[in-house]
This record gives sequence, structure tokens and C-alpha cells, in this order.
Amino acid sequence: MRVTMPAFLLVILLAACSGQPPAPTATLPQHVQPSTAASTATATSAPASALNFDSIPQSLSIDNLPRLGFDNAPVTVALYLPVDDPASAALFGSSFPTLLESARGAEILLTTLPLLTAEGSTDARGAARAALCAGEQNAFYPYMARAMEWLRLYGDQAFPGSRLVEGVAQLGIDQNLWNQCMTSSRPDLALDEARRLFSNLPFDGRAPLIVVDGSASLPDPDSLNFTIDRAVAAFAADLDRALSEATAEMTEIIIPVDPLTGERSAPPFSIALPDGWQYGYETMLVSDLDTNRTIPLALYTGPVTGGTGTIVVLWAFPNVITETTSATVTTDLWLDGLRLLRLAVIEEGCNIGTDLRREYSIAGLAAVGTQFSAIDCPALPDTRGWFAGINQYGLNYAFFMYTDPIDAMDTAEGELQAILDTIVFNLPPTPAAELTEAP
Repeated sequence: MRVTMPAFLLVILLAACSGQPPAPTATLPQHVQPSTAASTATATSAPASALNFDSIPQSLSIDNLPRLGFDNAPVTVALYLPVDDPASAALFGSSFPTLLESARGAEILLTTLPLLTAEGSTDARGAARAALCAGEQNAFYPYMARAMEWLRLYGDQAFPGSRLVEGVAQLGIDQNLWNQCMTSSRPDLALDEARRLFSNLPFDGRAPLIVVDGSASLPDPDSLNFTIDRAVAAFAADLDRALSEATAEMTEIIIPVDPLTGERSAPPFSIALPDGWQYGYETMLVSDLDTNRTIPLALYTGPVTGGTGTIVVLWAFPNVITETTSATVTTDLWLDGLRLLRLAVIEEGCNIGTDLRREYSIAGLAAVGTQFSAIDCPALPDTRGWFAGINQYGLNYAFFMYTDPIDAMDTAEGELQAILDTIVFNLPPTPAAELTEAP
């Protein structure tokens, strides 16, 4: 058996992180308490009835967090929204129409993470749960628009139970299904995951908060439009550069799955593969952001429940530098993973979707990455999975996990994670000490 892998034809995509979500809580982390400055902001609010959600897909992430927009949108936006903070109502009224139109124009995929302030009341938790349950019927965003309008009109009396039920009726939501959701733990788990992701942001921020492609944005409509336009332009420029720099040298690479010998280099780690798995090593020629470079690659593939699982590892690649000062250089393996996903892993022409930054585990060590999906590819089937980046002993690694068929990931994620847990990184050799004769 042989695996054919052209340089732009390694496909992969969307999966969930393993582990149980933390216990529900009603408070935000100390460093992300609600913004008092934003609470006093004045803005012309768009009434809920004036917002048009027609023709814009609404969906749920793997963690049941609501999303608005097309999966293949080039820019990801996260809206961290405490449902009981007047600042959220002000931001939603002034800036949400900008996000709505950007989603309609297929520029952004918006994920909203409902939160509760440190003073979050039972009524506020009920409102957040009600909106998340509406999201199971693709109605989170119109429901949340009404909830923010109630908060502007009624303040701390915004969310009595009768009003929450009235909102369900106004939107034509199936109340029996909504009731079933409200009596389950699903909305609580989603709230807890939203809080966890918020607390793990790589920067301090105050809620409400809008994050565009991993960077916080000023929330006013003009600044938000500028930030989104810049992110879209950066995506287009990176894609154009990758396509224009592709050369005739980037021909099809054949990776034999049988164990390889010769000059191909094994990765600097050990891994325990299940019965029936095979592996191969090769070097890829990648048209990177600054130059054409070679990156070593290892491929592992074999049976998993429901299909075939694949793990692709790239290593010894340089970082994208996100910030440079006179004293420090900041790198981000999440950005590196996104870059390699688009430049070296996913087939050209696929509709690519990525989720929010999150934590994963490689060899029992903390790694950073996200879920991803690739659909409507020219030559390869739809797929989904996740990637995780880690630096160990001075080397960068990017792990990409996916399954064929795409539905096999529903059951195989734990099996792939179990393989990742067996990895042991090799210690670099210790330089031999120079010996001299004693006088």
C-alpha cells in the first residue's frame, strides 16, 4: 500500500479536545471582570427586530458554542459576552450589526461565548442557558439579540422566567425541544467551556471582548471594520503569496507506508503504534511566507473505529514572530499551525474552517492548536480533525490528526489521542567534554 501526498494535497480537519469540562461556575476569572468603562458607553442600539439573520448559517461548535457565518470564512472572530453586563448590551447594540454583515459577506465565522459576571444571578444564568438552548434550533443569535434588548430596557429585571419563555414563542422555537435542553446539562457545559476558553486567553482582557484571528480588537464599529478588513487582506495576501511562489519543483511526493530506510530521517521522538498501523518518513518542499524551505515529515496511518486514522507530524520549522521588542521575541505555535495547515497540509481549493484557539496534549505535555475541517476539495474527500503545536528541546513540532471517512472522527478521537500520549521526545545529545592531560 502507498500513500500519495502532493505538496498541497495533504487534507485534514475538525475535532474536539479530550477530557471532561470543569465544574459549572457563575463567575469570571479575576483578570477578566466586566469593563466598567464600556458599561457607561452610549451608542445607538439596533433593535432586535431590525436584525436580519436570513441567509447566514447558524451552527454549533463541537463544544455547543454558537457560531454565525460560513465555515470557510477566512477570518475567525470570538465574541466574549457577559449576558448580565450592561456593557454587553451596549456593545451588542452598536457593534453586532458590523459582525452580522461581515458574517453575511462570508468574511468572518463568529463564535459567541456567553459568560456571567462575578455577580451573575440565577436569572442571568437562566438567560444564558435559554439562548444556548435556542442555539440547538439555530436560533441563538436572534434570541441573544432579544436578551440584550431586554437588558437595555429592564436592567437587573431583564430575565424573569416568563420573559425567557416569551422569547421562545416570539421566534417560533419548538418549546418541547427547548424544554428538554433546559432540563439537561448541555447549556451548563457550554457555559463552563466558554469561561475556560476566556480564562485561557494569552492576554489580559475585560469582558465584553471581541477577538479577531487571535488578537483583541477595539469594539467600536469603525475599528472593528478596520480590523476585519485587515485580517481578510492578510489572509488573501498569504494565499496569493503561497500560490505565486509555488514552483515546478513542488511535485508529487510518494510516501511508502512501509518502514523507510535510506536518507529519510526518523523524527526525534518515539511513538507506540497500534497493531495494523504503518509509517513513513519524507521531506516536504514548502513555499513558506519568506522563502521555499524543506520541512521533515512523518506520517502514521492505520485502522481506527469507523475508518482509517492519520497523524502527520512536521518539525524543525521556524516560528512566525508575533511581537518583537528590544528585550523579547514572542512566537506562537498556534499561528504556525494555522500557517502550515493552509500552506503545506490542505489541498488547494478546499473550503477550510478553523475553530477557536485551545489547549491540547502531546506526550502528556501542554500544546496549543485548534479544530479544523476541509470540505468540497477538488480531489480528496471531506475530512476533519485537529492540530497541536509544541516546542520540545528547542525544536518546533506541529501534529495534524484526521480520519477517513470524516464521520470516523466522532468515535476515533480518543484512539488518536491515546497514540499521542505514548510519544516520548528524545533528549538532544550532550556534547562530550574535552579532556586535557594533567600537568
